[in-house]
Amino acid sequence: PSLLAARSSVQQQILGRLRGNLEFLKETVRRHDAFRSLEVEGGWYAILRVPRIRTEEEWTLKLLDRGVLVQPGYFYDFESEAYLVISLLTPEATFQEGIQTVVTID
Repeated sequence: PSLLAARSSVQQQILGRLRGNLEFLKETVRRHDAFRSLEVEGGWYAILRVPRIRTEEEWTLKLLDRGVLVQPGYFYDFESEAYLVISLLTPEATFQEGIQTVVTID
């Protein structure tokens, strides 16, 4: 019962982080024409369309080498490339650093 009673506080913290990270992603993508954030319909993931200058696997491995963990779209059966699936639950500072790395990677 005590855990259920505390849920409102936890839910608000999670919701605040999700909204903040999604807003940061949208603002960042607006400044980088080669990237596009798909509309979020629910859950705590965002989908980012990235330039097809490399495969999704190349994107994920290159980002992993720089300490950024994302999932390739093919994990989710996207029919075409190139998409990255990004967790919006990531702590804000880490999320912002990771998204900056995504949009500025060479």
